[in-house]
Amino acid sequence: MANDIPYLQQIGDDALNRNLARLQEVKSAILSNGYWEEEREWRISTLTTQRIEPEFAYDQWWFKVSVSCGGEEMICRAPTLERALQFMGTFDRLTMDIMWTLGWSSWPAKGRLEIAEGETVAGPTMT
Repeated sequence: MANDIPYLQQIGDDALNRNLARLQEVKSAILSNGYWEEEREWRISTLTTQRIEPEFAYDQWWFKVSVSCGGEEMICRAPTLERALQFMGTFDRLTMDIMWTLGWSSWPAKGRLEIAEGETVAGPTMT
């Protein structure tokens, strides 16, 4: 496709190839528990939780995919389990790359934990 972004294409392909090996494991967990979930530490005291579960939304069944880590959460719905595994792996990689490149979403700026005077913060008056 002419609009492909090589970085996203590569992590999407890698995610699909890596996670298809877990297809039966994920399918079995969903059939027995109603969902599949895994938590892993990828950096000291940094945990990522990945979850796939069937969900009825928008008048049809989907696999809801969520990847959460350090205040960030990426969610989508996929029509097949294979596609859900691809998005799960892609979100997982993006979570790490966003942290290394931009810092956590809970930080006011990369490398800065404190809010600077004059920055807009959430709240009823959005000061």
